[in-house]
Amino acid sequence: MIAPNAQVHVFEPAPVSSRTLPSPLARIVDPPETQETLRAAARKADAQATTHISASQLWRDLARGATRIVDGFFSEERCYLVLTPKREAGTAALEGRRLDILETVLSGLPQKNVAYTRVLAPSTVALNARLGLESLGVHCKPSRAHPLLMLAARAGTESKLMSPSCTTFTSPSGRELCVISVPRPDLGLSPLLPPAELAVIRSLIEGLPYKEIAARRGTSTRTIANQITAVFRRLHVSGRNELVHRLFFETPSGAPVRANAETLAPPGAAPVMHSALRSA
Repeated sequence: MIAPNAQVHVFEPAPVSSRTLPSPLARIVDPPETQETLRAAARKADAQATTHISASQLWRDLARGATRIVDGFFSEERCYLVLTPKREAGTAALEGRRLDILETVLSGLPQKNVAYTRVLAPSTVALNARLGLESLGVHCKPSRAHPLLMLAARAGTESKLMSPSCTTFTSPSGRELCVISVPRPDLGLSPLLPPAELAVIRSLIEGLPYKEIAARRGTSTRTIANQITAVFRRLHVSGRNELVHRLFFETPSGAPVRANAETLAPPGAAPVMHSALRSA
């Protein structure tokens, strides 16, 4: 399936060396293996990874049912997907209209636009996007999908290549799994945003809803909404999906997008300088 020549590493549960950020993106339903022990093993395997996979190949494997997402999570520096290569009973390939809708939604087009261009009811688009994600093993709204999954879908539709690290490993409960990871797309925002706004945006990119971000930060949902709106305005994006794609994908020239003032400025506009962001 993925990285056939990758070495298999067996790990015992290890202490967490850095803070692991929880995610609502997928569910672990295989006790007694816990998220903590699985993620520790996945991080340790990823740290020794020597192979890579293109994001477009990752999307093809997911769509045809050759692999399924077990978990999605974040550390301070990287974002991870954990996959199982075993097809579950009753799991069918994702294809036809449902595949088209999910690819398009994850690639950044708003669901209402997808409905309009395909002459479908918005509820039909929402249902197909949700069921499409569930067929991949993900239980969340498409608007909160894991960044790596969003970019794999876009790479699949646009045939653009990315190369996340990839390695197989054996989980503490003995399952053969694969961990895929890339650096977090929001790493480059540190020079651009005040610490409070940066923390909020990082939580948003992890897929957390406003209410949960507010609870974690001990503030109101309105405050979180105002901070996110201010950041979107400063970075010239309309929402989370556009921000992830701007930070994480490629420019027309093929060079990777870097999260800096120049690339985040709108076309034809003067670069937004760090000092201006701080004083706005």
